[in-house]
Amino acid sequence: MIEYVKHHGRSMIFSAAMPPAAVATVLAALDIIEQEPERREWLWANVRKMKEGLARLGFDTGTSQTPIIPIIIGDDLKTFRLWRALLENGVYTNAAISPAVPPGMSLLRTSYMATHTSEQLDRVLEVFEKVGRSMGVIP
Repeated sequence: MIEYVKHHGRSMIFSAAMPPAAVATVLAALDIIEQEPERREWLWANVRKMKEGLARLGFDTGTSQTPIIPIIIGDDLKTFRLWRALLENGVYTNAAISPAVPPGMSLLRTSYMATHTSEQLDRVLEVFEKVGRSMGVIP
């Protein structure tokens, strides 16, 4: 019965189409990309600042070339402890452990936007340095 409803029920036919609100969002985003190229420049400036700043502190940021910068920790427990300490200090990251990443490659994912200010990014680097040093993740 379930298979029949999945393949013959009117509400299930064409259910893979994008909702109109999602299409409108994509179109608006494309308009912004075309009309405000400076946003991309700001984004990549922020990404460079953070990638260089985190590497200078001694964090392993891997080879990412996107606005999502991983901080590879390796150990699951250490990754969760760092995640928690960062959160308690006002910095939100996402923890990723196996099977989302290979065993021994646990990491924190950080994401950056064009609208992040230099002051905000400096604060994030300060917190990463403070917490990373206190937990022995960086020298």
